[in-house]
Amino acid sequence: MKKKVFLAGWDVRLNGDIQCNNYIATQITTEEVVKNLTCGLELIFENEKLVEAFDYEEGTQYPRLLLADEKGFSYPDYQPNNLLQIVETQEGLHQLGGEVPSEFKLPESNSSVPFQYFGFISNEDANFNWLPFHVHLICPIYLNIEKVFLDYTFPYHPTIINKLEIESAETVYEENIGKDSEIVFEEVKYNFHESLKWSQYGHAGVPIWKQFPKIPVCPKSGKLMKLLCQLDGTLKVKRSNIAPNDDWDEQYFEELDFSEVGSLYIFFEPSSQIACYLIQNS
Repeated sequence: MKKKVFLAGWDVRLNGDIQCNNYIATQITTEEVVKNLTCGLELIFENEKLVEAFDYEEGTQYPRLLLADEKGFSYPDYQPNNLLQIVETQEGLHQLGGEVPSEFKLPESNSSVPFQYFGFISNEDANFNWLPFHVHLICPIYLNIEKVFLDYTFPYHPTIINKLEIESAETVYEENIGKDSEIVFEEVKYNFHESLKWSQYGHAGVPIWKQFPKIPVCPKSGKLMKLLCQLDGTLKVKRSNIAPNDDWDEQYFEELDFSEVGSLYIFFEPSSQIACYLIQNS
């Protein structure tokens, strides 16, 4: 009996190791989604063993050469992740941007730039009923960060796990932004709708990597972290106390921007209540 598996992206060695299994669990999706992505992968199994594979590029299928340690790879029994598009609506359960809630406290940090607030994801949405609470989204996006791990044990006062790394990180915006800088983005209410494409703001369900995938593992529980959402910017700045040095730098503070046409990837592990934030650009 033949079975098929479809993956968003193709940067994986199908040898059954931990990295391989984490990739499949995170990137597995539907055939329709893969055929609408820039790149994807189709795996064909017979009698629970991998016998054939195809790369997809812009919807076109190409045979993939299986390496010696990939032939016979066992069928991975994971549920496909639907692609969930952000759709703006005044009745939305979720929010992008807006003021920091009065009851929410940003993490204590001596980093060279502050954290920015991006709104929240609500666990009232059936797509996110795996969350233990509303997750308020924050990240110091103007730092040169690898990953930011936040502990949400206290949901309205998250703390930084890799604090030394964050506080020692540099910024390319040092001439424009400092510890006391404030940027507030315009508020947008939205819901997630199942789709074959993503919106101008971003999406959830399955990450679309700008570079090589960096799927995080929780530093507290050791469990694979689940994608909460991927944000792609475009939110306008509502107000800011930043006075850019010149017209060229001004463009970076007019709207939400992740390292120049990048994406912010947000993962969450519900049992440990740990979030991971990372940025990639093309």
